[in-house]
Amino acid sequence: MLAAMLVAGIVVAGTHSQLAVDRMGDAEFAAEGQARAVAEAGLIDALAWFRRQQTQPVTTFAPQRNLALNPVVNETDDPAIGLVREYEIMPSLWGRYEVRKPVAAEAWTDTNANGRYDYGETFTDTDGDGKRDPARETRDVSTERGFAGAGTVWRIVAHGRVYRRRDAAQPLGSAVNPRLAGVTVAAEIRRFVMVPPAVAALCVKTASTTVIGTRTRIVGGSKGGLINKSSTGTANTTGAEITGTPAKGTITSYDDTTETMFGVTLPELKAMADASWASAANFPKKIGDFTLNVVPGPITFDDARPLRGTGIVVVDGNATFNAGNNSFFNGMLVVRGNLTLRAPVYFRGTVVVTGAVDMSGTGGDYSELNYDANILTEVLTILGQYRFSTATYLQANVLPDGTPDEEDLVYLQHQGKTLPGTPMPSALDDSLPPPGMS
Repeated sequence: MLAAMLVAGIVVAGTHSQLAVDRMGDAEFAAEGQARAVAEAGLIDALAWFRRQQTQPVTTFAPQRNLALNPVVNETDDPAIGLVREYEIMPSLWGRYEVRKPVAAEAWTDTNANGRYDYGETFTDTDGDGKRDPARETRDVSTERGFAGAGTVWRIVAHGRVYRRRDAAQPLGSAVNPRLAGVTVAAEIRRFVMVPPAVAALCVKTASTTVIGTRTRIVGGSKGGLINKSSTGTANTTGAEITGTPAKGTITSYDDTTETMFGVTLPELKAMADASWASAANFPKKIGDFTLNVVPGPITFDDARPLRGTGIVVVDGNATFNAGNNSFFNGMLVVRGNLTLRAPVYFRGTVVVTGAVDMSGTGGDYSELNYDANILTEVLTILGQYRFSTATYLQANVLPDGTPDEEDLVYLQHQGKTLPGTPMPSALDDSLPPPGMS
């Protein structure tokens, strides 16, 4: 009986211990997920901060706090750190995110003159941690992304923390209010640019494959009507009404690549778009006002689905406007393929076509393109705000105590060591992207 009682006691104690471990694991897993949500809230708040600034593009990240002003300035809980907020998730559980100000890279001697720091080169150890620290936290990366001007692209780094708050009078992170989990996430935001290859109602790359027929009207006003790349032949414009300054012209520096017109690659443009359609069949009858839309071709517009709305539409392929389509569009239409246009059509803004153009009226109806600088300026003003250009990614493997950070990870890799689940890089330098970033 004593032996049976002893065994039963051991089983009961083991069961309770296992249940306690399971509950603790569930709590830690939940806290880790909540920490990531807190960090992502920091990214969203940072994007909103950049968009609110009156001077654009933003060249200095410095959230302010001055409750003595009228109206008060309350952009952060701690302007010395950056963008900081604390809030209650649920009773006794609090979250805090920090989007910290930029920290400059430590100076080094570029021994081999390759323009970057290579492990082993002499550097100034400002913080005395024994390693050369690259630039970190939220910072302007416009130059690294190939932009000459400052403020075009920012890398935002948000630290999310979850705390158990037992004493409201004590700060988060104190002994009585311990931290449960921490996650660091990052993303890039950039200002949207819109640079057509020419200032004209219709921009075509190859004149010899351009046919503008009867009952067509291209109005350039004080700008160009029809502009194409030099030395590409002559457009067939018999019967067309084309006006502008010049009505028809050529330019040598014609560039209709996505990178030049929008400052990003096509995949990046899709990621930045308000709507990136997987199929042409899903494209709506009217786009959202002042939205960026990317749709694969071929796509056909007709009376059942005309092209209507205000914004930017990029067709990755051929676009056909059937007779009777009744399209009315304001903004910038880019066709990365061939454009076939039949009346009635009325566009205000600019149209860019990389392939052949076949444009004509139908019956008594006209196909009309009007260059409108005011429309384009309004579209760019609204769409040109900062927007996410990358998906959110984990900056590094972060333990519950918040270490190691990205710089620690790079240092370990330089020493020939890795963290669990982290592959060794092929090149060891401070330009390494964070884990999970291609």
